[in-house]
Amino acid sequence: MEKKFKFSDLPLTSKIVYGAVIAILCISAIVVGIVAVANRKPADQNPEEKPPVSDDGGKQEEPEKPSKDEPKEPLTFVAPMVGKVSTGHSLTVPVFSTTLGAWKMHTGIDIVADEGAEVFASAPGTVTKIADDAMLGTTVEITHEGGIVTVYANLDKTLADGIAEGKAIAAGEKIGTIGDTAVSELAEEPHLHFAVRVNGETVNPLDYITEASKKASLGIDDTAA
Repeated sequence: MEKKFKFSDLPLTSKIVYGAVIAILCISAIVVGIVAVANRKPADQNPEEKPPVSDDGGKQEEPEKPSKDEPKEPLTFVAPMVGKVSTGHSLTVPVFSTTLGAWKMHTGIDIVADEGAEVFASAPGTVTKIADDAMLGTTVEITHEGGIVTVYANLDKTLADGIAEGKAIAAGEKIGTIGDTAVSELAEEPHLHFAVRVNGETVNPLDYITEASKKASLGIDDTAA
């Protein structure tokens, strides 16, 4: 009967050599494993960026980056009605008020026309205030982009259909008609008191109305020699 191999039967020297060999093999295996783990790159770390390849093997074009928004065209204004400017904007030289019998600053322009003449929005915006001003009468304010507000005063109490606070309004849309509600200007000819504010500061409305509209609606031609 064949005798089975037993480690205990080996001489002491063979046992030592055999054990040393096993120990070396185990240590080597451990070192190899550590090195392999250290050198392995995770799939989501430091990937080499390669351009996408199309189905036909060629280099695929990268998608176009969205372009920045084009600058908006500056807001332009049209005259709020057809008429003649009787009193201009003046913050430095006082203007005489026939009604009040006194000199005062004039924060807008007065556009003379027949009572009942139609008044229109000068630019697109939102109606932000409708009031019965103690001095300027029935007044509508429209807020536009860029911190600009246009003011239409001395209107008839009955405004155009649909005009209300919060309404989005288009340039040229009817607001109402000229009335006689401005107590401070009752002795003046029927007119629209039109004012413009930029960031809360009053400015000359004629500086914001286009040259074409001033010429066509107000009879003003700043380009004439």
